[in-house]
Amino acid sequence: MVDRIARDRFAELLRHYAAGLISNDSFEDNLPLKSKDRAVNTIFWNGAWMLYDDTHEYKLSGEYRLSKRAKREVARWILFLKSDLEYEWPPIRGIYGFPYYLLIILTFGLILPFVKRYLRKAGDEEVWPFLRRTDYDSALANPPYLN
Repeated sequence: MVDRIARDRFAELLRHYAAGLISNDSFEDNLPLKSKDRAVNTIFWNGAWMLYDDTHEYKLSGEYRLSKRAKREVARWILFLKSDLEYEWPPIRGIYGFPYYLLIILTFGLILPFVKRYLRKAGDEEVWPFLRRTDYDSALANPPYLN
């Protein structure tokens, strides 16, 4: 299910936050996380959530600005959110579910190769949240903010 309103709102928040226009608190306070769209929730929990620290308020500028690599990744998330593609990655369940985060800590990251192998079987992790590179390339050919 594609929740166009939630996706558009999240995409705009990501754009403004990554550009340093809004603070981490403003970003977090306005997130549409009640959406039933898996893309919105998964991109937040497996991507955007790791972009900020909620112990103090700041913007992603100056010493906090994102690296070029991180900006490219955020741009890919936004591109996906602006598409009408369903989020097709398999849900992380079982050993790869919530206990997975605990296992990363307890094994000092030794479980990560197994998780990566599991995800590699599903799609191209280099273009996540797109599942296939062809979908990513197609979205890149029609950028939502440049048309």
